[in-house]
Amino acid sequence: SQGQQRTAVLALKLSELELAESVRGETPVLLLDDVMSELDPERRQQLLGLILGRAQTFITGTEINFDPADGKKFLVEAGKIREA
Repeated sequence: SQGQQRTAVLALKLSELELAESVRGETPVLLLDDVMSELDPERRQQLLGLILGRAQTFITGTEINFDPADGKKFLVEAGKIREA
């Protein structure tokens, strides 16, 4: 399924994050584009649990009901950005 494929890709991305941390000695910024759309609620929570407090992360998405547990949420409407 697409959710399983997305989970596998995320596992690779998180491995890259760990490798970059160990090689460079600093945590890179993590950019995740529309990762939540293909994940069920349990996998969403697992992903957030793995990244929250670990790396500065930007997550884009099309779902307005996604609520970041420990961060800010911004909406882009008609070319304007506002905090939600």
